[in-house]
Amino acid sequence: MNIFSLLFTEILYRPIFNLLVMFLAIFWGNLWIAIILLTLVIRTLMIKQTLAGNDMQKGMADLQPKLNAIQEKYKDDPKKLSEETMKVFKSDGKWAFKGCLMMLIQIPVFIWLYRVVRRITANTIPAWWLYSFFHGFGAQYLDPKSINHHFLGMDLLATKNIALTIIAAVLTYLQTKFTTLAKPATPNIPGQKTPDMGKMMWFMNVFLVVMIGSFVYTLNAAVGLYIVTTTLFSVCQYGYQYRAILYAKWKEWTSKGKGVVLK
Repeated sequence: MNIFSLLFTEILYRPIFNLLVMFLAIFWGNLWIAIILLTLVIRTLMIKQTLAGNDMQKGMADLQPKLNAIQEKYKDDPKKLSEETMKVFKSDGKWAFKGCLMMLIQIPVFIWLYRVVRRITANTIPAWWLYSFFHGFGAQYLDPKSINHHFLGMDLLATKNIALTIIAAVLTYLQTKFTTLAKPATPNIPGQKTPDMGKMMWFMNVFLVVMIGSFVYTLNAAVGLYIVTTTLFSVCQYGYQYRAILYAKWKEWTSKGKGVVLK
């Protein structure tokens, strides 16, 4: 094992694995409960970053007035216009992409869970992964026979679970719809053609739904359960954060398109 792999294991894999073992020990070896609780713990710890990421579109929309002001001020000086535009993107545009942080943090967790489930299936979980102070009550869960990997008739160690695939695809679709509630303006970059963001977002949303559905279908159902749980968490978080917009859209829909006034 090289130094980078060892550091990754010690900093990320072992702590999360032992947290999973702790949940298994508390809840009688039920893998589905352990995965759901593990997902909720991870998402709760990252809730601040998630809220910042959810405001990414608002941040992009906030750039537009500044860009318009610069464009008006330096309309006769193309060089200065270009310089000032780049300054705005460098100073104010960075925080608008904090949503990427959420994805980057979840990637190693996703890889780790896939790795652990594969090892559980093959009965090859290394004993040294378990912290010494957990051996008294957690050592038995190094043996897959001590783990209950069935949930609502599903084998969480099996693949090609259609039910989870459909649920994940639907939740992902809802998540993509929620991310477009606060529709941002497309920044106008001087000297460049503005792309059709509507078409781009539609394509990206469809691609994301298909990609997530494919992941859940081809991977073990335990990993699919993690994806479903974390996506449901995101949907609920978006729903709470954009509750005012959702309420307005609900009132508009129930009034059959008539104008509504929110107090």
